[in-house]
Amino acid sequence: MKLKAIILSAGEGSRMRPLTLTKPKTMLPVAGKPIIQYNIESLKNNGIKDILLIVRYKEEIVKDYFGDGSDF
Repeated sequence: MKLKAIILSAGEGSRMRPLTLTKPKTMLPVAGKPIIQYNIESLKNNGIKDILLIVRYKEEIVKDYFGDGSDF
């Protein structure tokens, strides 16, 4: 059985303003990389390679960073 994952990354993060005025909350850096990257790496380390990101708020930032995901 091939496992798949969905990560919800569509929220505006209004309670985290002013940090989220320029980028989505999941793209805020912690120790040099976006928060969401830790989730993706954890899924990968546990054998899950098919990951769907649901994005909306400032989606171009997420798309530009991850591209098609092949680098991750």
